[in-house]
Amino acid sequence: MKRAIFIGQAMPRFKKDPHDWPTLNTWLYSIGICHEEIVRNFFYSALVDYFPGSKNGSHLVPTAEEITKERIRLIKTIENFSPDIVVPIGKLSISHCLSQQIGLAEVIGKKFVADPYGALGYGLNIIPLPHPSGASTWHRKPKNKILLNRALDVLKSNLNL
Repeated sequence: MKRAIFIGQAMPRFKKDPHDWPTLNTWLYSIGICHEEIVRNFFYSALVDYFPGSKNGSHLVPTAEEITKERIRLIKTIENFSPDIVVPIGKLSISHCLSQQIGLAEVIGKKFVADPYGALGYGLNIIPLPHPSGASTWHRKPKNKILLNRALDVLKSNLNL
């Protein structure tokens, strides 16, 4: 199995272990990846490596300034993990990864070759996923479920499962 790094927008407030993303893991289990394979082959990170706070019960989105301050850490994380595949999670992370504003429906279910986050100076396989947050309704809509399943199939085939 190839190595993949999953990069969201920010870390959650509380995390039991580095691979504690229940909905994301459920998606991965659905394509035949077990927890041991997740721990052995995947690294979970974020644009900012902390919880940026909450307001009115919702998590705050990291600011451009916070993302810029964390850029060197993110680049070092990608370099140190040396992934074969980068999986940006959610619109903010995908936009930063591909260095362009995107619409989820235009990128979910597709594979790109790009320099992730402008970090490496060469391209890697990029397979975007929607944000698995309970607050997000995007991945629950019927037409978007089709795109999510397509993205998971693309991920599975590129991981050489």
